[in-house]
Amino acid sequence: MEFLEQFPYVIRHKKGKNNVVADALSRMYALLSTLENKFLGFEYIKELYDHDADFSDIYQTCSHTAYDGYFRHNGYLLKDKRLRVPNGLARDLLIRKAHERGLMGALWGKKDI
Repeated sequence: MEFLEQFPYVIRHKKGKNNVVADALSRMYALLSTLENKFLGFEYIKELYDHDADFSDIYQTCSHTAYDGYFRHNGYLLKDKRLRVPNGLARDLLIRKAHERGLMGALWGKKDI
């Protein structure tokens, strides 16, 4: 705070429609926070990436940098602002909930993950 107070600045609010980057980042954070709180063991997904047929190579490549639209955020793999979930029971449950317009449908307004 002391460092910022050295400079003149104005704080202006931009609606989500006008501030697409900040809106997307806040939605991503809300999604991950909600999933971690609502699904016991959701953090276990992070361990599944290493052995997943679809994502293991990409997950390793993204350990230090983004690659082809994929990136890691708090240990989760995302592409184009969408969470990538490894194959398994957690993926099946999340897809079923999304199609029921449950947890993810409510957050994203979409039926896909």
